[in-house]
Amino acid sequence: MAGRLDAHQHFWTRERIDRGDYPWMPGTGPMREAYTPERLAPELGSAGVEGTIVVQAAESVDETRFLLELAAATDFVVGVTGWAPLDRPEGLETLAELAADDHLRAVRPMLHDLPDPEWIARPDVRRSLRGLVELGLRFEVLSRTEHLAPVAGVLADIPELPAVVDHISKPAFRWDEDGDWRDGMARLAECPSTCCKLSGLVTEVGPGWTPADFEPYAAFVLEAFGPERVMFGSDWPVCRLAAEYGDVVRLAERLTSSLSASEADAVWRGTAERFYLGSS
Repeated sequence: MAGRLDAHQHFWTRERIDRGDYPWMPGTGPMREAYTPERLAPELGSAGVEGTIVVQAAESVDETRFLLELAAATDFVVGVTGWAPLDRPEGLETLAELAADDHLRAVRPMLHDLPDPEWIARPDVRRSLRGLVELGLRFEVLSRTEHLAPVAGVLADIPELPAVVDHISKPAFRWDEDGDWRDGMARLAECPSTCCKLSGLVTEVGPGWTPADFEPYAAFVLEAFGPERVMFGSDWPVCRLAAEYGDVVRLAERLTSSLSASEADAVWRGTAERFYLGSS
């Protein structure tokens, strides 16, 4: 792949919204529109993005199958991050069934919506995570600061599991208050198979954000993980709560402007390509 790779975007339909598949979604506003490949394609072309990873947004195997069908019919979707019940007896069987589709590349529980921040450390979940390794799948971490220590402990125990932290784990974006976030992310960065997505930034600050809100956080992540373990993600269409696709791309360009050409290529393509597609 020569162009950029967007490692984090979503699709959904009005039918799925109306039947209640996305309880996190606001009751009004741009999230309640349909977002399909046809709508994203022009944005990708304008930004020089050649491929994407589409990521689950519902705790549903049905939604994962829907995304796999879209991926099979969409040239630019190179992989799917799905969902499976990692804490249930049927979890491994479901994973094996889904993994028969080569588009499935990773699995993501919605950790930050679960009531127990230690959920990932449960024995049944650990068994499923080891099953991901056997199936050749990756693990995505949708977390906040309070989840970082449990996640780091589990990933240190399963070092062969490739993992990626979504949205830089959603700090408060108040630097003086984010010491625990820095400590947790530094610990995760010590896990050599763990990467980090430079994604989901603008929605955490909201409308009125400025690049200065994110500059120290991007610098910290790039230093802790190194560009070879950081990847760009748009978080489209969720980003539309605070910015359009092109705005997010321009923000990421600014946040990576001090990198060398090879380091920037890693963030924009190489890291995600290696992580999801097994390319060097």
